[in-house]
Amino acid sequence: MNILLVSYGSTGDVRPFLALGLALRAKGPRVRICAPPDSERIFAECGLPFSPLGRSVRHLMASRADQLVARPLAAMAPMTRELRRELVTQFKHLPAFARDADMIVGGGLAIAVPSVAEACGIPYRYAVGIPALLPSRCHAPITLPWQNLPAFGNLVLWRLAGTLLDWGYRSLLNHHRRILGLAAVSHILPHLTANLIIAADKELAPLPSEAPLDCWQTGYWHPPSNDRLSTAIVRFLEDGDPPIYIGFGSMGDPAPQETIALLRRAVKRAGVRAILQSGWAGWRFQSDAACLCVTDELPHAHLFARVAAVVHHGGVGTVMTAARAGVPQLIVPHLLDQYYWGRRVWGLGLGPRPVPKNRLSAEGLSQTLDRMITSRTMRANARKLSRLLGGRDGARQAADLILDRMGN
Repeated sequence: MNILLVSYGSTGDVRPFLALGLALRAKGPRVRICAPPDSERIFAECGLPFSPLGRSVRHLMASRADQLVARPLAAMAPMTRELRRELVTQFKHLPAFARDADMIVGGGLAIAVPSVAEACGIPYRYAVGIPALLPSRCHAPITLPWQNLPAFGNLVLWRLAGTLLDWGYRSLLNHHRRILGLAAVSHILPHLTANLIIAADKELAPLPSEAPLDCWQTGYWHPPSNDRLSTAIVRFLEDGDPPIYIGFGSMGDPAPQETIALLRRAVKRAGVRAILQSGWAGWRFQSDAACLCVTDELPHAHLFARVAAVVHHGGVGTVMTAARAGVPQLIVPHLLDQYYWGRRVWGLGLGPRPVPKNRLSAEGLSQTLDRMITSRTMRANARKLSRLLGGRDGARQAADLILDRMGN
């Protein structure tokens, strides 16, 4: 049996497919991954066959960093143009990759997957890490920073979001569906939210009441990590009180030196130590006894268990890893689902109120860091949730569901 996994997006969109691919392979099927070229190394290291799909997401994010951070809504039009080009690429290459597949699991922005699977006559599932992608009166569309609206407001915004999706993608999608001999779709949103797997722990992100009956929810797909903390990091951890971790993952930064200066002032004012991970932001500075700069990738699962708190952008992978580690977390949302996760973490008492990146200040952050470290309630809530999540293997749950439905 051959299963094709397809994901297009940032690290948080792609890395869970490593966990799923390994879980499926352990049960017998042959697995191939299609993902952005940035991610080839993580799959190659685990021996999963890989085919690059589309352009570098890291380059795309960096080229739009100024708009995404400062004016995320204004960035939607140019990002739509970029994603339309990626959709053309997906329709060009995915049919060949899917030719020998018995099933496809798509994710991220691989929105050609349902059509390609239909044209090939093979089953598919679409995996996302957040139930807020489903239209609901309980939450606004994730493209918007307003996550505390009344039910009526959310429904109005979902109708608007559906209209904008249709305007941006329907004609192009239907053009390629006609080429594949498929009927046109009337609306994009229901087309993309069919056959969903929600790879997010229900305690953090429950399904809305409007979720379709065929929607599966599993625990988050935590990718395995055989990496160990470097000698420099271990030495830093052992040289004083547990530090704060600060990192914004795959978010670009149009003014990295300004951000570094702000973060270091906040750390100094709070009287704490910190490990700053550069990620895709391009942070670089001379480390000292209070701040350690890390430009390489870090095994978050190992590190978060040894820090006092986590400050991050609100990507689903970082949210879930911090929750599993049982540490308080502050979310500094930049865009999209990060606003949803900020609201959830705050509402569950796992951290303070989220602070959007464009509202971050040294004084405000220093006060928030102090509250996180001294709050017994946040620590207790984080540890309680950690005990619930610790033994759950969401990738194996998903693999079992997929194979059971395929008759294995």
